[in-house]
Amino acid sequence: MATPSKVTDPAAGATESTTETATPDETPVRKYNPNKRVYVYDKETKEKQPNPVPETWLDGRFPRLAEVPSKKAGK
Repeated sequence: MATPSKVTDPAAGATESTTETATPDETPVRKYNPNKRVYVYDKETKEKQPNPVPETWLDGRFPRLAEVPSKKAGK
């Protein structure tokens, strides 16, 4: 019975210099809070809606809606 030889050298094709980095083109996806209510306006008619709606409506469900900008300084 022969004993197997020990290999300590890495394989010729193995390289450890491959590092994966995030591409700068990718933007983090914004998570909408279903419990948060925001005021919105219609982009086409420019009319502000009278009541706040769930923030999740801005995730593409209603493409005509946009959030009303904040009037607070720095927001």
